[in-house]
Amino acid sequence: MSDPLDASQTAPKFAAPDPGEMAAWYVTHLGFPNHAVFDNGNYAIVRRGALTVHFWQCAERHIAENTACYTELSSVQALNDLHADLLSRSREDGFAPGRIENAPVDQPGHGMREFHVWDPAGNLIGFGASL
Repeated sequence: MSDPLDASQTAPKFAAPDPGEMAAWYVTHLGFPNHAVFDNGNYAIVRRGALTVHFWQCAERHIAENTACYTELSSVQALNDLHADLLSRSREDGFAPGRIENAPVDQPGHGMREFHVWDPAGNLIGFGASL
């Protein structure tokens, strides 16, 4: 019997004071081409490639600042390409109030190359690829 999770996709749910504004930030600054806003702006969903992120309305910043997800990419080259894309976007239009690490870093202890992005609410997305 196969494991039911074999056919699943995981999508993090991040807290955001204004889910509609957060979705717009992901579209502009992270290049998420697909987005939708629901429930009069109280809920939003963005998608880029296989990564889908949901936002629910929450004014308590400490919740977002203690929330994270980790996304594994198919290769180090894909990771480097994504970082270059996001870094170029940050230089073109200003990334504030979000933040991106300057360069991917090799983590030999767990065999990954990684970089991290913080969105304006404080949510953290780690991106990694096997070395």
